[in-house]
Order: sequence, then C-alpha cells, then structure tokens
Amino acid sequence: MPGPKTHDVFYKDLKTKLSDTTLSSFPNYDDYAIFAQGHDFLIYHDFYKIKSTKQLNDNLENSVLLQEYQFPEFVYQFLKSAAENGAIEEEQTRLFLGAGYVMHHLLDAYTHPQIIYYSGDHVRDPKNKTWMHGIVENLIDIYMMEYKEHLDPKKYPVYRDFSLSFDVSSQLIQTLNDSLKATYQIENGGCVFDEAFAQLELFIRVFKYDRFGIKQRVFDALDPLVKGSSSFSYHRDSDSALKYLNLEHDVWYHPMDRDISSHDSFLDLYNKALDDGASIVDELEKICQSGIINKDDIYSIIPNISSVHGLECGKKLKIKNKKIW
Repeated sequence: MPGPKTHDVFYKDLKTKLSDTTLSSFPNYDDYAIFAQGHDFLIYHDFYKIKSTKQLNDNLENSVLLQEYQFPEFVYQFLKSAAENGAIEEEQTRLFLGAGYVMHHLLDAYTHPQIIYYSGDHVRDPKNKTWMHGIVENLIDIYMMEYKEHLDPKKYPVYRDFSLSFDVSSQLIQTLNDSLKATYQIENGGCVFDEAFAQLELFIRVFKYDRFGIKQRVFDALDPLVKGSSSFSYHRDSDSALKYLNLEHDVWYHPMDRDISSHDSFLDLYNKALDDGASIVDELEKICQSGIINKDDIYSIIPNISSVHGLECGKKLKIKNKKIW
C-alpha cells in the first residue's frame, strides 16, 4: 500500500477530478483529508502500546480482512446502515466512504502490484534482511511530497496534514460498528477507527517527521534488528525513490501472475486510479443523494478486487515474480 502521505496527496488530487455536482455536495471536502488513510487506520490504532501484542496483532489481522475480502459487500453494508440510521445525510460520512475509504482501497489495488514487484516483498519476514516494501513506500511518499506539493520532506511539519480538526460524527462511528460487524464479524470496529483518527497525527510526528535527520540515523541503525525501521523518517533524498517508479516504462510483471505484464510507471497507475476513482465517487454520491441503496447497484460500481494485489478478493496468492536488481 502507498504510504500515508501518498494517500493524502491522492485525496487532494481527486478533488480536481470530481464532477461539479459531486463537489457541490462536499463544501467541506478539504477538512476531511485524514479519511484518505482508509483501512490503514487499524494499523495506526494504539501503535504505541508495544506491550499489547494481542491487540496489535488483532489490528493487523482485521486490517488484512478489510484489504483482501468482501470489498463490495462492506461498501454495501456501510451504505445500508448509513441509510437506516440517517448518517447518509452527513457530508462527513459520505466523504469517509467514497473519497476516503474506497479510494484508499482503489489506489492500493492499482499501485500495489508494481510496488511489490520492485520491492520484492509485501509483509515483514524475519528471514529477509529488511522490509523493502515499507522502505519503498516511504521513499514514494517523499517523492510525492516534492513532485506534487513542492514541499521539502526534510523540513515540512508533515504531521499537520494529519491532525483531527473536526468532531467525528457518532453516526459515522455507529455505521462503521454495524457494517464491520455485518461484513467481517469485527466487534466495535467503528470505535477503533474513532480512536485511530485522533492517534494518526502522533504516529506521523513520531515516525515520519524528522527535521534534523536524527531519527533517520537511529532507525537505520536499528534496522538489522527491527527489520524495517528504515521505512520510517521522511528525512531522506527523493532521488532514492526513482529506481522504484519505473519512469522509463520498462516491462514489469504482476508479482503473483506472470501472465500479467505492464509498462506503466507508478505515476501512470496513480493517474489511472484518479480517473477511475473519480467516476466511482461520482456514482456513489448519486446513490447517496437518491437514498436508495440497492445491493446490485453497489456491486456494479465497486470492483471486487483486493487492495493487496489488485486481483479478485479472497484469493490467497504468493509472490512469484519480482525485480532482480
């Protein structure tokens, strides 16, 4: 999955692609940019409670469920619950789902195969020397900050982009509780999201913001032991990301299926996700405005794809192809 800053940039770029009708329904669109973190909120939840191993593992397991299973069904259950409890009338709830959660999933699904191919891994594996997947995503975050927002990642107080600047709707939390339970049998999932909304800024401040580069040196020194701590700190050169972006448009293969190949760069995939995603958000907003939540309609709009590999939800696939450097 792209890192937190790339998802933040994507949310902002998406606004330029949405129809005027959709944008007229979202006068406070900019205020809800933190919703771009989608199911990753489960990973950020209580991240500092390092002694609560069971809770942190539960968060990871639930995140995997959301990434890999029943994506269209969750969207349907969310809208069904929102229509029943009145949350569908709230701009905040609709932005959480469409421009936030669904677009996070879509960007992951479109770009993840390329990131996995070029990094050579996905999840942390103690047998590997480090966690290249996280390192690559961190470098792409840095590149996107410079390329898209013309910011200096080493100096910019990036945590400000992830602050909770509004009161979270109780109806949104109830909708999440209901839909996560109905789809994945996750109890009180909305409450977990609610707490994570407020914890995100601290995560970014601790692990990403690094004005003087001290954290970068510490994280890199710890990497042989922690296996992946080099995926933290934005105090790094954006040029280090270039080899992973495929800006030369070389051929690469889907990491789980060699019959699928592409010449797309990361930016090509990012822009495709923007174009396709804007159409999805426009259609979802039409449905929300109508108030009629039909399962077949939702399933026709929401692709049944995993955010991990971009192929059909529910498939357990292993990495077979990766870039040989």
